[in-house]
Amino acid sequence: MKTMKCILLTILLTANAIGFSQQELSEYKDIEGIYITTHWGDIDVNGTDGQEEVFNISAIFTDTSKQPKPIDNLSKYLKFEVLKKKLFITARTPKGFESIDIKLNIPSHLFLEIELLKGGNIYVNNMQHGIEINSLNGSVKLDQIGKYALVNAANGEINARFSHIHKDYPISLVTMNGGVTATLPKDTARDLRLISRKNGYVESDFSLETDKKIINLNIKVYAKQPIINTARINGGGALLFLSTENGPLAIKKTKS
Repeated sequence: MKTMKCILLTILLTANAIGFSQQELSEYKDIEGIYITTHWGDIDVNGTDGQEEVFNISAIFTDTSKQPKPIDNLSKYLKFEVLKKKLFITARTPKGFESIDIKLNIPSHLFLEIELLKGGNIYVNNMQHGIEINSLNGSVKLDQIGKYALVNAANGEINARFSHIHKDYPISLVTMNGGVTATLPKDTARDLRLISRKNGYVESDFSLETDKKIINLNIKVYAKQPIINTARINGGGALLFLSTENGPLAIKKTKS
């Protein structure tokens, strides 16, 4: 029985390992930012710091058979290049349909830019020095991020939770199809631009100072007309731009 359990455990571990390959990136420790360009696949970035700081990348490759394939060498699928203290990670052009799911653990003080050319979901956690994202299809979820964020998505929800923001940097969260949520520290001071062209409403934990009534403010009923407003939070400041062609908008406070 003990032998059988060991065999089953070995099979399970082997199955879980298929499609995964991890590579240390500590040789790039002196860079200031990471720039990722890929076509299909999810991207998951986790910021690390202090004694727990790690710097590595792993990936899962799936081809037209829709079955994960083992990757013997990440460099066959991803190109790594450093220019002026910037690490560029670029996925190869797809051969037919193929996706590469990427998971990164990187120092949280680095700047991060992601360009997802075809489709996939993007998850970012604990990055503290600014984020810029361009995505075609898929949701974007940012958690415990800092300084600022510029996100452009063609088709998918955007949800961004900030641990802190820089008072002079703009924040822009824009999608064509899907809801947009920004969760901010309670002392945030911003000039606010809101656009929801159809099927929208606005939720806000903040008191919004505005000269024009906001349709369906804190009323979860989809509006039959566009919502286009400017407002201020805590007296105003740098721009906070939330925009969707189809969906609701939300401005929430972080829980202290």
